[in-house]
Amino acid sequence: MKSAVFASIREGSGKTSIIVGIMAAQKDKFGYAKPIGDRLIYKLKRNRDYDSHLVTDLFQLTEAAENITLGFDHSKLRYMYSDETIKKAVVDVVNKAGQGRDGVFVEAGKDIFYGSSLKLDPMSLAKHTNSSLILIASGDSESVIDDLYFANRNLNLEGIPSCSLIINKVHDIDEFEDLYMDQIKKLGFNILGMLPFKERLTKFTISYLAQRFYAKVVAGEGGLNKTVKNVFVGAMSTDEILRNPLFSKENKFLITSGDRTDMIIAALEGDTSGILLTNNILPPPNVISKANDRNIPLLLVSMDTFNASAKFGHLETLLTRDNEDTLRMLSQMAEKYINMNRIFG
Repeated sequence: MKSAVFASIREGSGKTSIIVGIMAAQKDKFGYAKPIGDRLIYKLKRNRDYDSHLVTDLFQLTEAAENITLGFDHSKLRYMYSDETIKKAVVDVVNKAGQGRDGVFVEAGKDIFYGSSLKLDPMSLAKHTNSSLILIASGDSESVIDDLYFANRNLNLEGIPSCSLIINKVHDIDEFEDLYMDQIKKLGFNILGMLPFKERLTKFTISYLAQRFYAKVVAGEGGLNKTVKNVFVGAMSTDEILRNPLFSKENKFLITSGDRTDMIIAALEGDTSGILLTNNILPPPNVISKANDRNIPLLLVSMDTFNASAKFGHLETLLTRDNEDTLRMLSQMAEKYINMNRIFG
């Protein structure tokens, strides 16, 4: 059975999006596994990795999300497995995920180092399963080149069938090729493709924010697929907010206490994607009715405005199952920019 390990050189390189794009473009050909989890969620009374849950749900894979991830906590995994038994466990997970498929995609942890102490880093995963290794680099051009030189000098690729490269989030592909392709070729990487930067993929959807805040949707469910371009924290007076030019920006997401009725109404009358109501306070029924009429989601949480805005600042953009336009874009990008015939070497 063919298998490929996808690894981000740096955190946030977009490996999950690339895997989803390829799997969507290739229909039902591939299985998926993520032996070490790094995005813990608690769903249906079980610990799951966010990416594992997303991919198994999207493609209706037979393996349950909790069964394709060995665990999250390093100390627990060290207690449960030895070097030999963890290798066997990884092989079992990958083999089961690939049953009835043309191959299986193995997603490594958040960066090239994650899981090293457990022999669950990307290079170890590739060696355990005799998989091709696909490195994903992204960021500004100089950072990408630095990462590739580091990888060339320091990664132990002995025993790995092949090592390929995907460069993601490139702002100008033609310029990047002109300036850096000769350097990259000299490093010996097999380049599978370069994907352009898409601003749309960096934006949150309201449904994703509802999940991450564990919020109750009290109105505007029809607008959960809206995207957020600007965030505004409503901690000042309504008059001051209305004079603030930032408040008039498009696709804004307002974070404010549920008792700030005037501010909420002002937001509902503007170009607003959604509103996070803090302090577990519901606005009056007429405000909820207005939000329903305009399909602007109201998300209710118990935390206060300060902590909610702080949490928003630390969120990373992740895929959600219901964002069909984004999934379609990822599939089209994979078909156009990635040489999928060479994924397995």
